[in-house]
Amino acid sequence: MPEIAFNSETLKAVVTLVILAATLYGFVSERLAPDVTALLALLALLLTGILTPLEAFSGFSHPATISVAAVLVLSAAIERTGALTFVARRLLTPLGKSELLFTVAIMLVISLLSAFVNNTAAVAVFIPVVIEACRRSGASPGRVLMPMSHAATFGGMCTLIGTSTNLVSHEFALSQGLPGFSMFELGKVGLPMLVAGYFYILLVGRRFLPDNQTGDRLIVVSAGHYLAELTVEPGGAWDTRPVRVENFQRDFDLELIGLRRDGQVIETDRPGLNFASRDSLLVRGQLEHVLRLAANDGLELRRPSGMTPDTTPETPDTTAPGASSVEATLSGSETEASIDTQTISPSNIRALPHLAEVVVLTTSGLIGRTLKATRFAERYDAVVVALRRRGDLRERPSRTPLHAGDMLVVEGEREALTALADTPGFLVVGTPARPEERPGKLIVTLLTLAAVITSVTFGLLPIVTAATAGCAVMMLTGSLRPREAYQAIDLSLVFLLAGSLALGVALDKTGVTTVLAAWLTGLTGVTGPFVVMAGFFFVSVIISELMSNSGTVALLGPVAISVAAKMGVNPMALLAAVTFGASAAFAMPIGYQTSLMIYGPGGYRFRDFVKMGIALDIILAVLALWLIPYFWPLVKT
Repeated sequence: MPEIAFNSETLKAVVTLVILAATLYGFVSERLAPDVTALLALLALLLTGILTPLEAFSGFSHPATISVAAVLVLSAAIERTGALTFVARRLLTPLGKSELLFTVAIMLVISLLSAFVNNTAAVAVFIPVVIEACRRSGASPGRVLMPMSHAATFGGMCTLIGTSTNLVSHEFALSQGLPGFSMFELGKVGLPMLVAGYFYILLVGRRFLPDNQTGDRLIVVSAGHYLAELTVEPGGAWDTRPVRVENFQRDFDLELIGLRRDGQVIETDRPGLNFASRDSLLVRGQLEHVLRLAANDGLELRRPSGMTPDTTPETPDTTAPGASSVEATLSGSETEASIDTQTISPSNIRALPHLAEVVVLTTSGLIGRTLKATRFAERYDAVVVALRRRGDLRERPSRTPLHAGDMLVVEGEREALTALADTPGFLVVGTPARPEERPGKLIVTLLTLAAVITSVTFGLLPIVTAATAGCAVMMLTGSLRPREAYQAIDLSLVFLLAGSLALGVALDKTGVTTVLAAWLTGLTGVTGPFVVMAGFFFVSVIISELMSNSGTVALLGPVAISVAAKMGVNPMALLAAVTFGASAAFAMPIGYQTSLMIYGPGGYRFRDFVKMGIALDIILAVLALWLIPYFWPLVKT
């Protein structure tokens, strides 16, 4: 290993590593949206003088970024034709009577679709279908949604356009003078991984999934308990009614957690205690039971102050010090939920009968912000009545910064929910609202997609050119309106890629990749190049479990190429290891947006992904490390 002198260049390398470490911490902690974290990393590299403005912002014009954006637009055009909805509802829903048959069918279909269509769009269309089919048959959504999500990832591994990870790797290889990957070349390893993944999930993995059967329209009703606050109306039926905690569960299927009077916590087991005017009841239970209790004469359900357009300013929180301990006792499971409150009468509940689950996606601008700060109700004309997320939830929903994967129970008019369903960054479940479909454009859309695939397969056009031309055809023929095309581009992914590519440039420019390559080259003399390739694969898996898989390729790609040059091995072999490793990360729900999308609707807990995913990661790793050197020999001939 060469001696490292401490000078200005070394200082820049150290600063780059510090920025990289801070970026990775940001991705893991989820304090900020991933795209914001990546953008801050780019800004830090710019302010410290490590990168010039041209170098820092080159990621926005990188062919990888353009290719990913173009493929997202093509996928949106396919979705607008209604083809995905037709396949999902007309062909797959009748199979829902058999859970195993339904799971196999939906895995096969979504794998095939995800090989050519963005898997996020495919999963978004299929989630309501799975929930509907499971409700009709009594099957468990939790035993279908995760296999479906993983199958979409398997399908994406098999083609160049199947996932943004493959596109980023391909375009980076081309920028380094390497041949890149052809349209179906990755399928040599991806298809065997798909088959192995199918066998594991269907024969073994499904046993680790939760059996959370539901017959309700909203899966959230049976998937978790919520904290609600109700107020006793003056002179109502509950005023002066005796407090009997032991009868609450029997009569209302709810648990009376606490009682507050004039801002003070009242012990509910006091003999002779009666409810009084303006008392606040803290109850815990299923959402339907909470709403049923709120419909009782003499009680009012409360909602967050400041979360409806016509509310008065929020009054100060007069909760007594002991009240926080009452709410803290609710945190005992991996998934907690609560309902925050502002006075609303039962008649208003009936006036707004439509409830829907809304999954917050990584593309949402609400991540890292509270519902109160974003003025959610004013922006979307709907009221959030509950928040559910993995882990501990101790704050009121209106004051809790949102994370990707959070589930909001939203109440509003059908038109408002329809508009919310068409808003980027949200996945609405449990409502019939769907975007406008254009079945008359199906033929031209399919022909355009086929032309893009054919031109890339036979080397007539590079993927960035073919995909961009396909987008132009979609808009010129009316298959997709310009506004819809712009909405289809995942700007959070664009910023994430731009920031990750900037980090990759900084690592290369400051010599970090050179030093690492020299160290690994020395290690190769003892272990051999196969161990180095395996190391890149497993590092890719680990990083992808914590952040975006395409961002992982953007970070590790420069290191892999530099190491390959120093070792004298085939750079495409190491790049393939990084590519497949970044996609074969199933032990956590953080790295994949599709995993976050199914987290709430499937009623999953974090450990469900771990139990299912660790063995799957190992199986796919063994298979990939066996096949990669066969198709991309480590020793260049």
